[in-house]
Amino acid sequence: MVTIKGENMGQELYGLWRFQMDPYDWGEADGWFAPAFDRSGWAVVMVPGAWDLYEEALRDYEGVGWYATEIPAHLVQPNAWQRLCFNYVNIHAKVWLNGHYLGEHVGGFLPFEFAATPYLFADRPNILVVRVDNRPRLEWLPGSRTIEWVLYGGILKPVRLVTTGRVYISDLAVTAAPDGSGAEVCCRVEVTNVDTASFYGEVIAQVLTTDTPARAQSPIVCAAGEKATADLVLYLDRARLWSPETPVLYTLQATLRAVEVDAPSVAQAATRFGVRTIAVRGRDILLNGEPITIKGVCRYNEYAGYGMTLPAEVIREDLLRAKRAGVNFIRIHYPQDPLTLDLMDELGFMVMMEPNFCWWGVEWFEPVSHEHDEQIFAAALRDLEAMIRAHKNHPCLVAWSMINESATDTEAGIDIMRRMMRKAKALDPTRLVTFVVAGSAQKHLAFDEADFVSTNWYLGTFTPDKPRRIADIEKVVHQGTVDYLTAVHAHLGGKPVVVTEFGTQGIYGLHGDTPYTEEYQAAYIEAMWSAIRSAPGVAGAVLWCWADYPHRRNFITYAPYGPYGVVTFDRKAKASLTALARMFGGEASG
Repeated sequence: MVTIKGENMGQELYGLWRFQMDPYDWGEADGWFAPAFDRSGWAVVMVPGAWDLYEEALRDYEGVGWYATEIPAHLVQPNAWQRLCFNYVNIHAKVWLNGHYLGEHVGGFLPFEFAATPYLFADRPNILVVRVDNRPRLEWLPGSRTIEWVLYGGILKPVRLVTTGRVYISDLAVTAAPDGSGAEVCCRVEVTNVDTASFYGEVIAQVLTTDTPARAQSPIVCAAGEKATADLVLYLDRARLWSPETPVLYTLQATLRAVEVDAPSVAQAATRFGVRTIAVRGRDILLNGEPITIKGVCRYNEYAGYGMTLPAEVIREDLLRAKRAGVNFIRIHYPQDPLTLDLMDELGFMVMMEPNFCWWGVEWFEPVSHEHDEQIFAAALRDLEAMIRAHKNHPCLVAWSMINESATDTEAGIDIMRRMMRKAKALDPTRLVTFVVAGSAQKHLAFDEADFVSTNWYLGTFTPDKPRRIADIEKVVHQGTVDYLTAVHAHLGGKPVVVTEFGTQGIYGLHGDTPYTEEYQAAYIEAMWSAIRSAPGVAGAVLWCWADYPHRRNFITYAPYGPYGVVTFDRKAKASLTALARMFGGEASG
């Protein structure tokens, strides 16, 4: 039985579910989704959470697993409209409610939902069953046979039963830009009508968290079984800007009312937002009109003992530690969950996020096939749109990246990058767009449509001329880095350049002046940062990475682990954390 949490975001189906692994994929044929199926022998597990952590024997299991729980009858409201809303279910989910197949979803890092009302019973418990398959397929993202990160299996983030009227607010989009000492706030309210009659009413938008209340309203008509939108503009007389130094947040509430006089509200929705701009001018990236220096880290949202299902207090303390070290920018390889982005909004990090699209078409590890390219591209475009729709209101998000280290120097790669960036700009013109390459950025011609150039640079780490001692690092990395970045900036139209990855390995507890020691890693990242800051047109850099991480099984044969972090997987500090704080003007802690 589940525990019920939180009314505003719906009822969270949190707690003990039943779980069974299905390594031969027989469950669907044998009817494991049927309400009467005997699940008494299934394990009792906590949801959300990765099955990798249920039992050591399940660690790194890639296959099929089944989940089941009961939704109590008292939660069912027959006259309302109820939906089952999922977030991270990795990778492929199929969902049944009381034996009715609701549908499927592919993609472990994005939300999805199904209508529940037609299949719910108000007089007895309701059986919710979810089949999860975390085996990757080449036609799915990330679009490569080689995947570095662990494919944690299962229901990784909360499942919610959301209850609304049959006419409800299905999306609320907000953009806010400075306007003198105040701000112009534009919002789009999407209304969905699942009733049998057309809806006639009005939308009222108001900013709640301000001394000078702002309000606007607009009529709306939504036909039965359709969606409709209303666009509203509000003005704040005074507004404080969002930035890493002052992460000021406001709340906008949208209320939907029927047309009748004195009618009660039909639906409400609220979202937080920040007032800020992000733009490019010449070689600079501007936040609120002022040039910024990106002092960043790449970060996987996982932690020893938790996998990807981290409590809010653990995420907060981890981010605060990075903040104290001087980090102002975080790059992410896949869409993050709303909780993490909420905390990044509050704490003041600029964020660059990309779909789970990585290492497509490159032959670094094994020969590649292009037979599934069109399916991969379709998935990338679909996930880009879903990512922007889900996360567009977070002020921390300043840039959308399209892909990481892929064959974007080919005809097909150039075309898909241009298509994706154009789509991102059409959906969200308020943020910057780019894509990330691994060196030799000059060959990736779609940078002509990017706002800035993103290049990963590992001179001396993944190149033959590795420094043998700490004393050799400077002469190996400095001039080569300056020359490369100078050439990139000049060749690609003088656009700003961001080094979106640099770093080297350092293993906690190993000391000395040779590679893989703490001291060597610290010296390397400081030398590389110095070289990066010496190159013209470079707006900053992003270290790979904040914390050590486990590799997906069989990623590489010589190590099960990526020891590139300035802290370990369980967040013990290395010497490189002190170096990072020196580089970024912060303080090392812990």
